[in-house]
Amino acid sequence: MPRTRKATFGALGATLCATALVGTAGAAQAQDDNGVAEKSAAGIATAATDAFNGARSMHATVSRDGSGLDRQDPTRLEVSADRDDNCVGTVEYAADGGSLEIIRHSDKVWVKPDATWLRNNLPADQSKDAQKLEGKFLQGTAQDQGLSDLARLCSINDYRDAIKDATSAGTLKKGSETTADGVPVIEVTGKHDGTDMTLAVATQGTPFPVRATSSASGEQQTANFTFDQPVPDKTPSAGETVPWGA
Repeated sequence: MPRTRKATFGALGATLCATALVGTAGAAQAQDDNGVAEKSAAGIATAATDAFNGARSMHATVSRDGSGLDRQDPTRLEVSADRDDNCVGTVEYAADGGSLEIIRHSDKVWVKPDATWLRNNLPADQSKDAQKLEGKFLQGTAQDQGLSDLARLCSINDYRDAIKDATSAGTLKKGSETTADGVPVIEVTGKHDGTDMTLAVATQGTPFPVRATSSASGEQQTANFTFDQPVPDKTPSAGETVPWGA
């Protein structure tokens, strides 16, 4: 792979993981009352974490906005991942920063930058490489420098651990019953590492998290999850790939 600004890849995982993980969401089909609304704020958070632990797969959509974002900042993540480390996803950047498509199967990772991302991130002396790489997937492993953070975005365990951390704050308060994405929920509010968050947990069926919003330092984000849906099975052909590090 040509000499891109590898800090962009490195920062991506840390930034979007922090974005997605402050508040995680999930959806449940309408079923019988699960009794979660009768629990304390801490009990609701625990029920949501336990439900997440039992999920085989997740679909996450995370959006982020703020006046200080530039084209190095990811603003939208959509990813489907399962416990076998299969994953498909996309990442979009602010201010015409382009986008990336991500695919993971176990230890193998593919990343497909669009033309805008390549134009913004390739050094001037490698501008010709943009044409060669356009439309191609860069293929490597979850251990490769620069790809490891992206691989983490496809790890259901990272999201599970983060929702546990985010809902372990001692300032959690029980909110009101309402709906999110058409699902009856109970809200829990709190502050975690200086971030104000609201987590909505399904009150029917399995008490999955349904939606989370958070805000801090002029930035806002919304996360929505659904669970236990098949992850699309797609693998780029050899003709579509370029080795990472080549």
